[in-house]
Amino acid sequence: MCPGGLLLASLLVSGCGTSSPGSITKGVGGGSSAAAPTVSTGAQLGLIWNPADSTLRSLAGVPGSTQLGAALFPAGTYSAGAFASPTQTALLIDPKGNLQVMVLPSTQPETLTQNLSPASSIVFAPRGAYAAVFVPASTSVLLVSGLPQAPTVNTLTAPAAIQGVSISDAGTLLVATGKTSVTVTSITAAGARTTLATLAGFGGMSFIAGSEDSLIADSAANTLARYHNGIASILATHANGLNQPFAVAASQDAHWAVTADQADGVLLRVDLTGASAPTQSTCACSPNQLSALNGNAVFELTAPAAAPGWMIEADGPASRVLFIPPARSGQ
Repeated sequence: MCPGGLLLASLLVSGCGTSSPGSITKGVGGGSSAAAPTVSTGAQLGLIWNPADSTLRSLAGVPGSTQLGAALFPAGTYSAGAFASPTQTALLIDPKGNLQVMVLPSTQPETLTQNLSPASSIVFAPRGAYAAVFVPASTSVLLVSGLPQAPTVNTLTAPAAIQGVSISDAGTLLVATGKTSVTVTSITAAGARTTLATLAGFGGMSFIAGSEDSLIADSAANTLARYHNGIASILATHANGLNQPFAVAASQDAHWAVTADQADGVLLRVDLTGASAPTQSTCACSPNQLSALNGNAVFELTAPAAAPGWMIEADGPASRVLFIPPARSGQ
């Protein structure tokens, strides 16, 4: 059994919105030809993309007591996917390169655009109204705006080969480029560019919800900084537990930041209000992501497959690292 069972009464599927702008077409890429899937009702942590079999599954329950649902689509239907709980929106890319959008409670994807690489990565803004789609090492980013009700797309060009991308709730992009020396560039939806930071190593970045403030980690210097109006404030260093960070995320209420280390798997919680010192947590896993689940500061660390997955709930008196039961046989 997972430890604890914190009841988060707000974690209910909202079923907000439908997606039907006139320019979107249904069923391209095979998504609509599958048998109609269902998503569990009741307490939900959202839908999670499982890279082990390239499926999208519901995660029912609350932190400490979860159940992984059956795949919404057959394995192989899509090559990439991501889900934003605030807008109940999934973006999916099929093997033909069709980008499809699905807004719960509907499970009928609709095609938004075509001719993308199936190897693309998808990142959402903290509150889910914007998303960015890109291929690592490429020089272009597809900006998706107007989610969930009226999505539109626009292509922006990065200054060099991309390592990572983050996007704000206003549609501003942060693009990390370079290898030995990493440059983080801010790009507005109109295409205006500003160099924000130069890093010795890329350690992840994220915008704070509802803000143009960003969090940027340096994996070589072992620092986490908050950028406000272009000015950096150091929030944590190696002395606090940073050891080759690779990802950073922030809570919906802008109170907490969480980083994940590549070197030792340590998870560091940082109080963005400055009221408490950073604290460390460990996982009986090797974290490979910090993907937001439904809740204020709940992040997926590893996806469940044949073995359990893991998550961190970081907004309690102390962070809790909890496992996600694996898929049951036949799911």
